[in-house]
Amino acid sequence: MKKKAKILLITPNLKGIQDGVNRIQPSLGLMLIAPILEQHGHKVKIYDSALDGWNKRKVLDQKNKIVMIGQDENGISKIISDFSPDIVAISVLFSNLLDSAHEIAKIIKKVNKNIKVVLGGNHISSAVSDFKYFNMQKNNGVNNIIHDLENSHFDYGMAGEGEFSFIKLVDAIINNDENNLMKVPGLVKRISYGKYHINPNQSVHDLNLLPRPARHLVEMESYFDIGAFHSAKSRSKRVLSVMCSRGCPEKCTFCSTPTMWGQNIRWRSTEHIMDEIENDVKDYKIGEIQFEDDTITVNKKNLFALCDKLEKVGLPWCTPNGTKVNYHFNKQDEMYKRMFNSGCYQITLACESGVQRVLDNIINKRLPLETIYPSIENAKKAGMLVHTFWILGYPGETYEEIQKTVDFAMNSGADSFSFAILSPLPGTPIYRKVITENLWWPGRSLDDVLYRSSLIKVDGFDSPEDFEKFVNETSIKANLSLKEKDPKRFEYKYGKGSTEKALVHQT
Repeated sequence: MKKKAKILLITPNLKGIQDGVNRIQPSLGLMLIAPILEQHGHKVKIYDSALDGWNKRKVLDQKNKIVMIGQDENGISKIISDFSPDIVAISVLFSNLLDSAHEIAKIIKKVNKNIKVVLGGNHISSAVSDFKYFNMQKNNGVNNIIHDLENSHFDYGMAGEGEFSFIKLVDAIINNDENNLMKVPGLVKRISYGKYHINPNQSVHDLNLLPRPARHLVEMESYFDIGAFHSAKSRSKRVLSVMCSRGCPEKCTFCSTPTMWGQNIRWRSTEHIMDEIENDVKDYKIGEIQFEDDTITVNKKNLFALCDKLEKVGLPWCTPNGTKVNYHFNKQDEMYKRMFNSGCYQITLACESGVQRVLDNIINKRLPLETIYPSIENAKKAGMLVHTFWILGYPGETYEEIQKTVDFAMNSGADSFSFAILSPLPGTPIYRKVITENLWWPGRSLDDVLYRSSLIKVDGFDSPEDFEKFVNETSIKANLSLKEKDPKRFEYKYGKGSTEKALVHQT
């Protein structure tokens, strides 16, 4: 008879801005893994240390107002001691969570050195992908190791989609089954310095096999009270985050989605999606739905089937992730109208640049520049607000091209703008270029990843602080332009009395 385990699933503290809006929401990944573990008889606890210590702010950088948000060592130690897990899995979505993840792993081993600690999430998947890539390159001068697994506090890494592979790892660990443990899909285990046992990832080909997310295991009311979900400006604090599909057919050089989720699009059935939505809307008195898909508009048939059902639910919804601008370009009027009629109050369009050379040669984004303005207008005519994503500071982008992108965005007719500074995300071609050519600003590294933090050198600017100031000022100017052009639409989007400070943080 197989033994049963006590498993603690953790999302670590957040690195954020002292006076800014720092966003937090429950982890969909952990909420999908948890019920599968429960179905196999294991006892599971999900713990968000940032949520638990939301009002605690440890200053990391007074000058730049960077803080660590979340529970302190004593609080985390108590959680571990009280639950007494056999296995702890720490999920790291972005690299700026790593400092906390390493600290938590250290705390775990301090409480009980026999607890097995597993590192999962997008970051380790991308790190493994980079390790494989640089291993194939000769004489590139890169010290090619998986840094996190060189830390003795982590026993294993799990790359790829973990819902059905993590249960195999748990069973192997708790039953001391070393043979099957080394066969677990996605397993990454350190053998010696720079040497690792790496198994191929496992993808969930049929997303209808996934359970309903275990929202009963997280503090939903605490997330609602904070009300800082993904979308820049939500209609309700009681948000339900839903993912309908996985994968993206694009190959943008700055994006890690293809590394994590692949380029083949997999959709859940409409019935499967609506079972989650209808039940959780009722159970948690949901006031808004936010779809976290990378490509929710790529399959029009599936989108329309979903819209038909959402219309009956009658809740506002939006797409906080950027959707591809020119999907179904010749029939956008119909698509956007169907979305609006089903409750979509805002669509986010991933424009990225206002220069065709940058789109073609640097980003590798299949996007004709001339489709951006009409797409924005089509969405507005359908009745939706239009939020837009733009990225500044790509390696190889000139100062003049940065200015052209700003001007192009300002004249686009969009309602709001997120001007992001390029972050070289692990697992992406741009990250590999930055590593190989050492394009970092002096004193900056991946550890400094934050929204609007400049990590790599930018043409025309003398320091990361200069570029950060430029982007922040650009964001303020762009997002206040709606107030001048259309005060009523501005009030409809942000509400009455929005201050300049709040406005910048919302976008």
